[in-house]
Amino acid sequence: MTAARFTYAHLVELVEGDDELIVRLVDEGLIERRADDRVLVDVDAVLVARTLWRDLDVEWPGIEVILRMRDELARARLRIAELEQALADKSQR
Repeated sequence: MTAARFTYAHLVELVEGDDELIVRLVDEGLIERRADDRVLVDVDAVLVARTLWRDLDVEWPGIEVILRMRDELARARLRIAELEQALADKSQR
């Protein structure tokens, strides 16, 4: 996941002018908007949400579930890689 800071205008440009999507993502808590007109955002999650909503007609509760499961899967993969490395280190001793 790629967390980055964007200006609100740049983020709207990233999603091809879909201001409604950005407003919805802020309302749903998927984007943190700062007072200085900057947002803290996982760009990949925004693009996935855009695809799910625009192209696949997935409702917001479904988008939230998909994004949460995607995050959990990424964390699980990271944990598995850590465990594999620990096991490899242990077997080399």
